[in-house]
Amino acid sequence: MKSDKPLALITNDDSIDSYFLHVLVEEASKNFDVIVCAPQEEKSWIGHAISRHQKLCPVEKKDQFPCQAFALNGTPADCVNFAIGNLFPRDPDLVISGINLGYNITLPMILSSGTVGAALEGSLLGVHSFASSMSLPVESFEEIRENLGKVEGEIAESLTHAAQMTAQYANEWVQHPTQEGLPVHNLNFPSNFDGKEEPILSFAGSLRLGSLFQKVENQNYHQLVYRPEWLEENEPEIGSDLWVLEQGKPTVSRLDFADLAGRKHLEP
Repeated sequence: MKSDKPLALITNDDSIDSYFLHVLVEEASKNFDVIVCAPQEEKSWIGHAISRHQKLCPVEKKDQFPCQAFALNGTPADCVNFAIGNLFPRDPDLVISGINLGYNITLPMILSSGTVGAALEGSLLGVHSFASSMSLPVESFEEIRENLGKVEGEIAESLTHAAQMTAQYANEWVQHPTQEGLPVHNLNFPSNFDGKEEPILSFAGSLRLGSLFQKVENQNYHQLVYRPEWLEENEPEIGSDLWVLEQGKPTVSRLDFADLAGRKHLEP
């Protein structure tokens, strides 16, 4: 029997093994027919990169998801392009990328994000696309990342609420789109999200990160060193994604090529 649910492609940039991805798939499967195609390994900070010479080989992940799922040895944007062109029986109704380990706010981070890059590829292919990310406590970020997103307690509850809200927001938008065009909906949730507030419409804030690369002590090379205090050192613009998240509230900005910061999409 043909399903009357919308068909969703779900991906991420933290890899097929990310617990955050699994929680999102479980919640999204309640509203959508889902196919997963996600990177075999972590592909963070890679933006919208498309593989030019990589030989892409999808590997089906049976019994690990409540739906058909594939790991791909490519970038997040590869996963979306490859899946839509080769794995789907028809064009999906939406793409959801996430849930990312950590926020994706302000233009420098948005443009570097593999999570947003995957959603952008969906939008470029004419599909409603959503990127979803959740802020994590600075002191436990690396531990959570090394544990592939395995979290407990309050953060686990926040993750479930973020996944539920992501699925709800995407479902409402796909069922009742209220504007022309196909912007990327960039959702971000605080680490203590209780699920009671819908994402507040914002725009992508400005931020100057400066040089990202620092010389490694006693080594002859430089490496990217992310400093959380970048956000603390910048005064956020009122109404920006950074400003909303700093109020402890969920945020969504709508990004397109006509106005990448999403400012013209503040009308409901």
